[in-house]
Amino acid sequence: MATRILGLALLCAVTVAPALAQPAGAPLTLADALTRARTEAPALAAVRARIDAAREARLRAGRLINPSVELRSENWASGAPGGLPLDVFATVTQTVELGGKRGARRAAADASIAAAAAAEAITWREIARAITTDYLTALRFRDEARALTTHAESLAEAARVMGRRVAVGSAPEAELLKLRTEEARAVVARTRAELAAARALATLGAALGLDVQPDQLQRPAAPAPPPDAPVPATHPELVAANGAIGAARAAVTLERARGVPDVAVNAGVKRTSGYNTGVAAVTVPIPLFDRNGVARALAEGQLRAAEQERDAAERRLRGALASARAAAATLSSRAAEAQTLLVTPARGARDAARAAFTAGALDVLRLVDAERVFIEATLVTLELEFDAVAAALEARLAAGEEPLP
Repeated sequence: MATRILGLALLCAVTVAPALAQPAGAPLTLADALTRARTEAPALAAVRARIDAAREARLRAGRLINPSVELRSENWASGAPGGLPLDVFATVTQTVELGGKRGARRAAADASIAAAAAAEAITWREIARAITTDYLTALRFRDEARALTTHAESLAEAARVMGRRVAVGSAPEAELLKLRTEEARAVVARTRAELAAARALATLGAALGLDVQPDQLQRPAAPAPPPDAPVPATHPELVAANGAIGAARAAVTLERARGVPDVAVNAGVKRTSGYNTGVAAVTVPIPLFDRNGVARALAEGQLRAAEQERDAAERRLRGALASARAAAATLSSRAAEAQTLLVTPARGARDAARAAFTAGALDVLRLVDAERVFIEATLVTLELEFDAVAAALEARLAAGEEPLP
């Protein structure tokens, strides 16, 4: 049974190994990955296209309303004896906006530009978070796979020693099967780590437009956590929330301005009975029944909602920042002492067990237990170290800063 498990695990490892054993290119640090993502991410390009469109729209937001031209002829088929001479009108009508509508449209366009710019900062934060997550995940499982490879090799060596003892009859075959089973378990764990690393590398490479290999990744140092201070007003999410308030306020101003009636000025030429005369008229709507009340009510409701959403965002960010700071401090402290408290004593116990086993003074179960304690301590330490880096990066993002200083 153990042999079958080992064979299956080795087959999986062979399947995955070529993907992880490609020749390594130039080193790719986390800072390099973030820099490339800022220039290559399609999501950022999409946001920038919206910003450019908003700026282009701003240039046209204050233009006058187009005039209208009317050509009209009257007295057709009048039925009068001998008919009536045709009256021909050629007039131009220009609507004159009142109530500051042109300025309100410009202000609304300015608010749209600010909102689009805030959306770019938020989009970048999400991209940076995804890049750092994939990078650290790939790096962590790469290192775990390497540790498990060394672990499996040490078990394989112990199995070879035990195989010689079984061959000469100095040890039962059951002892050999225990070692082979433990080796198979280590190979399966390594395969899973390699698969997890490959998945993260594939996602990272797709985001960067690169073929990223495991050996290119470099372990980053945990950055200093942000200072113990309130959430800054420059936080991208607060800037976006304030931008939404500005856009809603500009919309209210515009809808109120639209409630003011506009004046239409009409002027032109009339030809009657062979004579040309001038025509002029002024049209003023009478706001008896509606002054854009529906649109104003909806816009004012959107403004109140945007203000409440801004307050909710501030509270949420305050809690997230406090939690991220605490997590970064705790994990950093635990990671700093993990080597001393976990790996060093586990390595000492493993080395002593190996020496005793080689001398024939230790049974297999105690050797397996010492090997397992050591690899578990190593994996826990790796997890703590990467979690500490990830928590520090997340704390900086929670404070509205760049993930790396």
